[in-house]
Amino acid sequence: MACEKGSSYPPEVQLDCYELNVDGGGGDIVLFYGVSYGIKGERPSAKSNVDWISIGEITSSQIILKVEPSDISEERFGIVTVSYPNMKDNLSVYVLQDKQLLNQYRFEVSNLTHSGCTVKYIPKDPHRPFMANVIDAEYFKQSGITDERVFVENEMNNYIALAQRNNMTLEEHMSRVSPKLVYVGEAEREFTGMQPGGSYLVYSYGVEFMGNSYEMTTPMHSTLVELPMPEMYDVKFNINSTINGNVASIGIDPGSWTGYYCVQIAPDDSLQFIEPGETMSDVAMKSLATKFYSDARKAMSSGMSAEQYLRSKCQTGFRTLDVQLTDAKRYMVIVFAVESLDGSVPIMRSVPTLYYLYK
Repeated sequence: MACEKGSSYPPEVQLDCYELNVDGGGGDIVLFYGVSYGIKGERPSAKSNVDWISIGEITSSQIILKVEPSDISEERFGIVTVSYPNMKDNLSVYVLQDKQLLNQYRFEVSNLTHSGCTVKYIPKDPHRPFMANVIDAEYFKQSGITDERVFVENEMNNYIALAQRNNMTLEEHMSRVSPKLVYVGEAEREFTGMQPGGSYLVYSYGVEFMGNSYEMTTPMHSTLVELPMPEMYDVKFNINSTINGNVASIGIDPGSWTGYYCVQIAPDDSLQFIEPGETMSDVAMKSLATKFYSDARKAMSSGMSAEQYLRSKCQTGFRTLDVQLTDAKRYMVIVFAVESLDGSVPIMRSVPTLYYLYK
């Protein structure tokens, strides 16, 4: 409700919160407000009694408080005063900030290639042990884990099992066995065999060993690392087809490409299907490459060699493939070159060639 100056009803401001608890990392805190009997064109103002809280933007419904990261080893207290023209009494917001976060981490990523990178872990506290590792960014989405402590407990239990298998304590296994996982002070790790075009989380958290287990001594810190796709070979496949009833015979000529290639069929109700005339986006191509890589890696982890996988799932030379069609559906043929370097997991090596089938 708005009114003009001189109204018999003094303005009133209501805040959604009058006490704030902020962690040691600080950040921008949104304080929502509403005004009764407000003055047209006016907004609240705010000021802080401490230099570690500053006032950011004030909109028609929000006051932004900017809280700096704590640099002391104990809690600290501040007051933000909110005022409004002609309001009878100012409002006070009490801000309690936790002590500085122990062992905050920075990450420096270098030597980034389509299959690996080097990560330097830089802790704020050079004396506290910490975990230094990397994980597929899709892990949390696929596992459904949202609590970092559940993740850490599961991770610890896996390492406990490995340590017991090797007749070692957990601390010995994580601090000495390659790849080393726990460090003190700055550390550098080189990661190889990563998925081309994949997204990974580099992460750290403080640890304190207690017998044959450990506890987190800091929140988990992480940064996203996205690997590039490998440089693509210039390979174009010549594709033709004939349809007899519900069967399409697809002829594929790889031209000068003498290696393996992958053939996939996507009906028009699948996520892979792209309307004729449209260009495959980088996101779609990355998704296609990721799926091929993941399937190959899964097969190889079950004991199949790269060459065995390529022979069983891919093609070489001129091929004619028969595909069963369904009435009232369109189909897209996807063909791309693949390659395994020195027996590694095969990867996509050419921009896909697309061909459409109409019954």
